[in-house]
Amino acid sequence: MKNKNFNKGLTLTALGSFWWGVIGVVYFKYISFAGPIEVVIHRCIWTSVVLIITTFYFSKWNIFFEIISNKKKLVWLFFSGLLIFINWATWIYAVGTERIIDASFGYFIMPILSVFLGYVFYNEKINKKRGLSIILVLISILFLLVK
Repeated sequence: MKNKNFNKGLTLTALGSFWWGVIGVVYFKYISFAGPIEVVIHRCIWTSVVLIITTFYFSKWNIFFEIISNKKKLVWLFFSGLLIFINWATWIYAVGTERIIDASFGYFIMPILSVFLGYVFYNEKINKKRGLSIILVLISILFLLVK
């Protein structure tokens, strides 16, 4: 059962990455006339609509109201939403101005940052696999900078 869920997770992750990295680039390029902020605002509105529909469909209103009634959780949601907004706007702007490689550096750097934050805040050990992944990411970043 665990292997089936793991494979499902890999498949969904790959599809999400494909959607965002390939189809999303083509889509955002064709709507770049609208401007990145306008596109992101549309994405936020339609994401909220989908949230309401799925909350209704799965009857999760109790969880929804529990989260929005907690001020601390609302503050965290606000700041995480703001960071997502900035991330989306930056990516859409990069696609519209044909600076995709420059914007992709964040996606190269994020694994290093995740491992570093895990090391600092959760005292995670940097084993051989993590060390190798950090080295590979650093090499790829240096390769792109030198190229």
